[in-house]
Amino acid sequence: MAYDVVVVGAGVGGLTVAALLAARGINVCVFERNSQVGGCAQRVEYSNFDFEPGMGLYPCWGAGEIYDQIFEQLPVPTPESQPIDSDYVVRLPDATDVYLHKDSAAFSEELRKSFPECSAEAIEFYKVIQRRPTLETSVIEYAKNTSDRFLRFVDAQLRAFVQTPIEHCTLRAAVDALNLPRQPLYTIAGGASTLCESMSEAVKLAGGTERVNSPVLRLAYDENGNAIGVDLLSGERVFATRSIISNMTIWDTYGKLIGLNRTPPEVKKSLTAIGSSGAYLIYASLEQAASERLPAERFLVCSSTAGETLETSDITFATSPVIGENGKRAVTLKANCPVEDWFAFQSSEEDYEAWDQEALAEVWGRVHQAVPELGSDIEVIETANPRTFYDETRRKLGMVMGMEQTPASQVLADCRTSLRNVFMISDTVTNGFGQAAVTQTALSLAKEIIESFN
Repeated sequence: MAYDVVVVGAGVGGLTVAALLAARGINVCVFERNSQVGGCAQRVEYSNFDFEPGMGLYPCWGAGEIYDQIFEQLPVPTPESQPIDSDYVVRLPDATDVYLHKDSAAFSEELRKSFPECSAEAIEFYKVIQRRPTLETSVIEYAKNTSDRFLRFVDAQLRAFVQTPIEHCTLRAAVDALNLPRQPLYTIAGGASTLCESMSEAVKLAGGTERVNSPVLRLAYDENGNAIGVDLLSGERVFATRSIISNMTIWDTYGKLIGLNRTPPEVKKSLTAIGSSGAYLIYASLEQAASERLPAERFLVCSSTAGETLETSDITFATSPVIGENGKRAVTLKANCPVEDWFAFQSSEEDYEAWDQEALAEVWGRVHQAVPELGSDIEVIETANPRTFYDETRRKLGMVMGMEQTPASQVLADCRTSLRNVFMISDTVTNGFGQAAVTQTALSLAKEIIESFN
């Protein structure tokens, strides 16, 4: 079997590229190892609740923005979305709630009120961020005259949105992270997985092929070392006459798909210099009365301290806008967590269960301490940890939070690989955060491949 383009992985990036290519008449096939599409954004359903798979921050759904641009090219309607009226909130360790107002004047006043010890410096820092400089200078250099409280406020957002401590983060990456929650944000009807499901339908309606339950083992090569297709775990070989696109992480693209023996030494060196974080998620149900007591439907609680590692006890909340028949709402709580321990050699299922319970107790205690408004009106339904994400997505070490944004990572933030006809599209090769950044990169990659056919 042969196609013009083969896409490995049916996450939002792979599906977006495939849908756009298929709509132009390019013969494309998407392979997905799981039984459903979506990757890290696949539908999460427990106890008749639909949960947000992440933080629920979805920009660029307005008229004329990226999703309008994409769906006007596809044979399916744009998923319904609604703007979120409330501002995003960051709760400081001293219980101060900082509202990230979209209006600049209101936000400056909020900074003045929340950080009286360094209000002028805090306002000036955000003026720099709003100018969107593209500098590799460390953020800490621009915020060094502010207070420890303000630094922790910035640090918590950088860790949450671009997986990078303030000590390591470049100003270029900080611009995306710190402007994100102040953009117009939206809810997507049916949740984030609706976007992936719509793209999947567009692929098939345009004549493309989608094969779920079809794990790809590695690239196939000819005698000259050129990538000619993919070998499936089933033993089948599928040929790609023009391009192969990996919707895997940059580590897995080189380590599993291309192969470490074919990875250039300079790429190997860069890959070892960058990292990512795992995530521990709690899926819970929340009484409507409790949700009305919260500062916002989506907010971030930052811990009192943070080291230079990626992991902290900061917690993000994302509450579903839909009230269930039982008067409860689904809420997703996320904390970054270390990943190595979850993959210890010779660990058993009993070990994983014990570690999960320990993590739950730690995060749950932090939640109730930092957000007393919840009281007894929140109930745990299910949890997910790095091992869970690895089992479901096969991402390296369950690293589901993108890639740490440092000068070393910028060297690799490119859709191109060391092979001329092999490309990448994922949250580890995009500048920015979340689905919108991946989708924008996917649109650019699709344009490049379409132009190569002309």
